[in-house]
Amino acid sequence: MRILDFLLENGGSSVKYRTRRDILNDDIHSDEMHSIQEEILSRYQVRKLLDNQHEDGWIGNELHGSRGKGIDSSISYLLNRGVEKDHPAMKKAVEALLSVREDKPYRTTFKGGNALDEGGRGGNEAVKAGVLAELGAENNIIVQNQMNISLLYLRDSLLYKTIDNFSIVNSKGIRYYTQDAHFPGANHLSLLSATEKWRNPENLKLVTRSLRHCMNLMKRTEDYITFKANSHFVGPFNFDWKINRFDVAHMKQDSYALVWWLRSLYKLSQIGVIFDVPELKTAYDYLYQLLMTQALIQSQTDMNLKRFRDILSIEDSWKNKKSMYCDILFWGVLILHNAGYDVQNIRLE
Repeated sequence: MRILDFLLENGGSSVKYRTRRDILNDDIHSDEMHSIQEEILSRYQVRKLLDNQHEDGWIGNELHGSRGKGIDSSISYLLNRGVEKDHPAMKKAVEALLSVREDKPYRTTFKGGNALDEGGRGGNEAVKAGVLAELGAENNIIVQNQMNISLLYLRDSLLYKTIDNFSIVNSKGIRYYTQDAHFPGANHLSLLSATEKWRNPENLKLVTRSLRHCMNLMKRTEDYITFKANSHFVGPFNFDWKINRFDVAHMKQDSYALVWWLRSLYKLSQIGVIFDVPELKTAYDYLYQLLMTQALIQSQTDMNLKRFRDILSIEDSWKNKKSMYCDILFWGVLILHNAGYDVQNIRLE
């Protein structure tokens, strides 16, 4: 049986809707698709977020946080479930993110966000830009500024020969970015993957060169690079430059490794140059292999699957194994489809 047929036959409303919309290109205005969309909107977790939306459109009580608390995770969850970007609640969220009023009953920033903004490492403005881009709203100064920063960091990264050119290690062995470091992170790459206006032959060539350069540069180190804000450290939005070294056979019993790997692949999947970066394509080829052999599911422990469910699940429940399979297989197929792979005939034996 084809995996796509398995998803359509056994998936919940979100898996069915997104498989048909995002992979099979079904018309979302058809009566059947409209009916599935209404089913999605009626689901408890979706309804809970929409019902608790502030009057001005904000969701949650802060900018960056977990689902229900941070608008970033809340919007991502709604979009992952299949809520359309032109839904009134999504339009109101865009308005709230673009608003500059300060008299709000929630935080429009997060701790360390201002410092990370100054260092270009994924602060308040970067998070806002990321959410706006996910919502398809890139014609604004917030997204345009962050898009320019992203391209600048990709361009400047080509000047670095070693990790010591843009980071240093203190006496306690902590490695952190230098004050003037222009090395791309997850916020830069995810933003470019989610937007369109930067795309031209010159910029696509730049992204290709930079990705290849950075992956080859970072493969030589195991160091984690943090960000120093005055006298303390803040966790930056780093990209997993060893994404092509992931191996399901080497995962720990209780690990977020699978879900973070899949999320990184998903966030980057529409950047448009996957097949031009051999070091990166290796990771997507490996995902394809995992789908073909069913190892994406069969090699996971119960705790690893629980971590996946906490982060990426869009099924209403894992009432049976088929629901669990649909959740994981959907993400694998969607990631490959977005990256440019032909997923029509991948089979589930």
